[in-house]
Amino acid sequence: MLRCIYRRSSIDHEGLRNPVELWIAGGGRLNRTRRRRISSAAGVLPRWRAGVEAAGLPSAHRDIFTIGAYTGMRLGEMISLRWERIDVERRILRVEETKAGEPLKLPFTRQLAAVFERRRAEAGGRDEGWVFPSSASVTGHLKNLHRYHAGIGRAAGTRLWFRGLRNAFITVAERDLMLPRPLTKRLVNHARDDDITEGYAADWTVEQLREPAQRVADRIEALMNATAPAEGIRQPDGA
Repeated sequence: MLRCIYRRSSIDHEGLRNPVELWIAGGGRLNRTRRRRISSAAGVLPRWRAGVEAAGLPSAHRDIFTIGAYTGMRLGEMISLRWERIDVERRILRVEETKAGEPLKLPFTRQLAAVFERRRAEAGGRDEGWVFPSSASVTGHLKNLHRYHAGIGRAAGTRLWFRGLRNAFITVAERDLMLPRPLTKRLVNHARDDDITEGYAADWTVEQLREPAQRVADRIEALMNATAPAEGIRQPDGA
């Protein structure tokens, strides 16, 4: 934070040096945040599914965790979904606001279609507005899903954090199904690498994504419905 505070002033005033930059130049090292990693998708997914079911969440909140597991979407992208951007007939989902800064189109998988059918039925068949509305939120849609993490983790027997669902999706895609990394990155909307060859390639079309997305969802479904391992699951790194 101190580095950011001094950055602008150091640019505007020629004689001012950023103290953090001076410290680094003298051999100082910044503490790196360790990324939390799952122990294994096969180990955590059935436990997380059981934990979500046991925690007694409202159906809309439970569906958000379900979408997270089957798509690897970021929580912010998910809770801000609107019906106008969901094409049920073409089975395409469009996310306007993404971390990468570009709109994202994803194909429906069978599992995702079932969730949206359930949401639409509970909403009385609406075709506009928030998919996950909330009259108690200033944004108009659900927020603060993190408050469920502790309860789900206790019921699951292993810690849950929402981004762990994204970790599991990527793990299944790359480790279980051995999908090409550029394809996995596109499915979860990671920014492209600076690789020159990759930069020249055309983007994946929605139809090209449909089959691999379904393969990942089917594998995740199989893992979630499997019997959880009896042995303990270690806590995620960096937790």
